Amino acid sequence: MADAACMTLADMLRRNAAERGDGVAIAAGEAVVTHAALAEAVLRLAGGLFELGLVPGARLAVFSRKTPAAVTAFLATAAAGGVFFPVDPNQPAAVTRDILARLAPVVMVVAAEFLPVINTLYPAAPPFALLVCDGPAPPGLPHINDLCTGPLPARLPTVGRDDAVYLNFTSGTTGAPKGAVTTLGNLLANTRAAVDAFGLVPDDVHLCMMPIFVHPHEILLRPLYLGGTMVLCDRVSARAVAAACIEHKVTALMAVAAIYETLLRLPAGSANPLATVRVAESGGMHVPSALATGLLRRYGTAILPVWGSTETTGVALANRPGDPYTPCCLGRPAAGYDVQVLREDGQPCADGEPGELVVSGPGVCPGYFGEASQAQYRLHGGRFRTGDEIYRDGSGRFYFAGRQSMLLKVGGMKVFPVEIEEALRQHPDVAEAVVIPFADDLRGEAAKAVVAPRNGAVLTTAGLRRFLQTRLHRLKMPRVIEIRDALPRTPGGKIAWRALVSDSPTP
Repeated sequence: MADAACMTLADMLRRNAAERGDGVAIAAGEAVVTHAALAEAVLRLAGGLFELGLVPGARLAVFSRKTPAAVTAFLATAAAGGVFFPVDPNQPAAVTRDILARLAPVVMVVAAEFLPVINTLYPAAPPFALLVCDGPAPPGLPHINDLCTGPLPARLPTVGRDDAVYLNFTSGTTGAPKGAVTTLGNLLANTRAAVDAFGLVPDDVHLCMMPIFVHPHEILLRPLYLGGTMVLCDRVSARAVAAACIEHKVTALMAVAAIYETLLRLPAGSANPLATVRVAESGGMHVPSALATGLLRRYGTAILPVWGSTETTGVALANRPGDPYTPCCLGRPAAGYDVQVLREDGQPCADGEPGELVVSGPGVCPGYFGEASQAQYRLHGGRFRTGDEIYRDGSGRFYFAGRQSMLLKVGGMKVFPVEIEEALRQHPDVAEAVVIPFADDLRGEAAKAVVAPRNGAVLTTAGLRRFLQTRLHRLKMPRVIEIRDALPRTPGGKIAWRALVSDSPTP
């Protein structure tokens, strides 16, 4: 939709209301919100937020689950010229207090179930206005529904392409979470790129499994941009995801590999949850060959691995529909993204030579909140040094080799954990595997593998070593193999490898 390229989010709401007013904008369980109703609620809420003190550039926090109220709050904040940021309900209270102190919101939209947390953090009263959603409001506190049915504002502020729309927090896998400043221009660039890469159309029905505190715009921007439907599913169980896909005839699905893995564990004879899905996108973690093969064999679904990050506003490398699955292949650059693979001296790598992935373009965030950008920083001047080791083949496709922080140097040889993980996952009884480094007096570093078995399977370290002997170079063989019932995960569904590193003693 070419006319969407210069629109604000409020403009898109108005257009969708005019052109597809009775169409479903949000489906969440039994709740259905039409495009006309969403536009009206958002615009009225934007006016109410202004009355609560949300002037252009001021910040609004949302402390809730993935619900229509949270989506409405996001869009109303953008329409009012404010800056949205989500609060992760899974983090410790002390972390929440620190984030709120640093970002100083003027308004918080808080689900009724999380009010006790706020009361504990601020026994007297919070230093911001509270607006309750998803449950009854205590006496004296306003409810979001009241503002969504209030008067329409006489006018809304102008939001420019360089204006911040929300703060997107890093997942913390490479250090303490930071709020990447995400502008309207970033959102439009990334959304256009995704629509182009996957051939998305207005009639697509999107099930986005990202939590609202990970990539909030990827829950709602693609269907908003196209005038399509977003399906909200706040649970990540296989049955919940399958039921949502079947009930709403989902055509486009974004999830991490772990969620697709759960679908393969559904009982034999279950209905195909991916029967209507034509775009099955997977990012955030490596897509194992066994998963890709399993989805194709059982459900006839071709998975599309992608690479994206907080700092690039989402997907920057993507396999396209129709591309054959190739292990570790991330596809080609999405439209508008300039992708390079560089050596340590900053020179381009040759085809097949691993180096650091560096991304630039209008989808790259300008910086982190409260941090003056400097040339030596990873994120500076529209350029993001990712810390991921990637290589490119002669056809222009890019492949994941590993994170620089996880790269092993074993006896002088570069060893990428993903290669060992791929070999382990070929074992029929291995459900998951992650490889981490540890110090080794003889070779400098060595690999430790942490493995989880499939349901009911029995694994032994000796059996796994025999399995790997014909598949790996001797220097790539894990020095230690640990078998666990399950691997720890972040709230977004990724394997929490930092937790494994922190509790892994040196042998």
